[in-house]
This record gives sequence, structure tokens and C-alpha cells, in this order.
Amino acid sequence: MSHYFSHNTHNTYMIKKHNEKVFKNYLKNSKKLIKNTFFAIFLIFFAIFSSIFVNFNDLIYAEDNYIYTDKVEHLFTHCLIAYPEIAFKADNEMRKHYAVDCITSKEFISILNELYKNDYVLVNLNSCFKTENNIAVKQKIKIPKNKKALVLSFDDVNYDHKKMGLGMVDKIIIDDKGNLASLTKFGNKNDIRYDVEFIPILEQFIKMHPDFSINGAKGVLNVTGYDGILGYRTSRRNLITRDEEIKQAQVVVNKLKENGWIFASHSYGHYHMNKIDLLKWKEEVKLWKDEVECLVGETNIYVYPYGEWQVFENGEICDKHKILQEAGFSLFCGVGMQTFYSYLPNKNHKVLFMDRKCVDGSTITAKRSELTPFFNPSNILDSARLL
Repeated sequence: MSHYFSHNTHNTYMIKKHNEKVFKNYLKNSKKLIKNTFFAIFLIFFAIFSSIFVNFNDLIYAEDNYIYTDKVEHLFTHCLIAYPEIAFKADNEMRKHYAVDCITSKEFISILNELYKNDYVLVNLNSCFKTENNIAVKQKIKIPKNKKALVLSFDDVNYDHKKMGLGMVDKIIIDDKGNLASLTKFGNKNDIRYDVEFIPILEQFIKMHPDFSINGAKGVLNVTGYDGILGYRTSRRNLITRDEEIKQAQVVVNKLKENGWIFASHSYGHYHMNKIDLLKWKEEVKLWKDEVECLVGETNIYVYPYGEWQVFENGEICDKHKILQEAGFSLFCGVGMQTFYSYLPNKNHKVLFMDRKCVDGSTITAKRSELTPFFNPSNILDSARLL
């Protein structure tokens, strides 16, 4: 019995040792298996992540790899009809002017959506040329493949007195959170909005669609000076609050430039170039530089009021154009429904000129074919519009 017990005890001990050895080997192999499995999973996720990451970088930095060789398009409009229920009232003295020359906020938003859908991207006009010896020279730009370069500009961004209370906003402001907004007074109430004027609308649109803007480009603000800029009475005619208005305007200007907006001269008094004499013309240019350039900074872009221009006389630069050149302007923008961005035909002088397609009440209601590559006019018409 004792021998049997001893033998069984020994066998039990050997079996236990064997089982411990098997378990240790199993545990060791299991750890390797788990380790290898985690490694395999890691490799799979790394490969997927790497593929996504590389494609993402290609998208963001695509403009560094593609030189754009197609047309740079340029569309322009005016300040928007922010309150159509006021603008198109029967007793509004501006109603017919608005109907012809302006578009509504709703129409502008619809246009932006169609431009985006049709693969247009905003570029900074200043990036399209450089000035050498006071002569503008076209410059190549880079944008993502399969995109089309577009400049947006906006005329008469001064919000003059005569339009206040008649359907447009009063001014551009910076709200208490540092965002650009519009402000319009209705009695004792300030209506601060982000959806009725083109500046805050475009700001919000690009936040939602950052790929619509190359390097943060927004638009060109073509400002006069006779009644101030951006809704602030910075003109010399304001004898009472001018200094304070200048301070407020400067803060807004700085914010706009920081956010990718640029400024161009649209003359001081918005005169017809063909109808004023040389002395008056010279005064016009000086006033703009004295009262507006000091706020918005130097610009070499000049946008002709009414699209009327004079450059040559008997094959030579005319006196009015010389005054513009001497003031530092080198790129000149007119109005035309055909794309033109080139030097004006002249054997002796190089003048870089850019036409801008007009987006206003007359062209969208006429459903001009020149606008259809950008948007379908039938799709964007506001039912509130005075037709």
C-alpha cells in the first residue's frame, strides 16, 4: 500500500510538472500570438491611415503642384438688397434702381452655392499680377487641379446717406465676438445680421467651404470716398464726427484685410471719366489718396466708375491715364460680358486691363448666356424681386 501510494504520488508529481511545462509553453506561445495579432492589426490601421493622410495632404497642398493656365474670371456686383420687403415697396424712390443694378441677399447666396458646385475657387486679384516699373505684369497662379480661378469684386462699398433706410444695410461692423457683420438701424433698434450683406455672407460661406478660397482669398472692395467708406462718414465733408468715424472705420478695414479682403480705388466721387475735365480729374485722384488710401492702404488696382475709361489718345497715353499711373495704379478694371484679361492693343505702351462680368438685376433677369458657366440665372432668382 505504501509503495503503491508512493508510486502514485510520484506519478502525480510528474504529471503536475508536465502540465505546468505545457501551460507555460502555451502561455508563451499565446503571448507571441497576441503580440503578432496586435502587430498585424497595427500594420493594417497604419496602412489605412497613411493612405488617408497622404491623400489629405495632396488635397490641401494641391495648389503648390498645379500652375493654372486657363482664364481668370472676374464677376462683380454691388452692395446687396438686404431687405427686399423695403427695397421694392411702391413708394421707395430707389426701387427701380435696385431692381436693375443690384441683387438680393438670397440671390447672392444661391450664386455662391452654384459657383462652388461648378468648381470655381476664389483667388486674390493681387496674386494674378505684379507691378514692375509702374507697369502691371501678369503672374502665374497655382490652384488645385480641376478647379477654375475666379475673382469677386463689389462696387460702391460706402453705404452712402441716400440709401439708408431704403433696403440696404447701414454699415459693416465687428461684433462683440470679433466677427464681421452688418448693422442697420430701425428706429431705436440695431439689426445686426450675418445673412443679408455680402461681406458676412461670404465670410460664413468660406467657413463652411474652406476649399472655395485659395490661401484665404475673399473679394475686392471697390470704394469711393465722397461719403466715406463701409458706412463710416470719413469724408472731409463731415465736420463734426469725422475723427471718431475714421477710428471706427480703421478697425473694420484692418479686420477685413486680416480676413483676406483687398481694396481697390473706384474713384472719389464716382464721376463719369469722359465728362469731367483734367483739372477735376486730378483733384479726384488726389482726394481718394488723401481720404481713402490713408485708411485702406496702398493699392494699384483702379476700377472705372460705370466701366468708362480713357487710356490712349493718338496712340499715346492720355493725360488722365498718366495721372492714374503717377498715383500708383497699374491694373485697370472695366465692365464687359466677355472675358478679357490682357494688355490693351498698343505698340508703344503696355497697359494691363481686366474686364468684369456684371451680375445685377438686369443681367440675371435677362438670363444672359455669359453667366451660365457660373450659375443658372433661372435657379437663383428671388421671388421677392421686382421684375
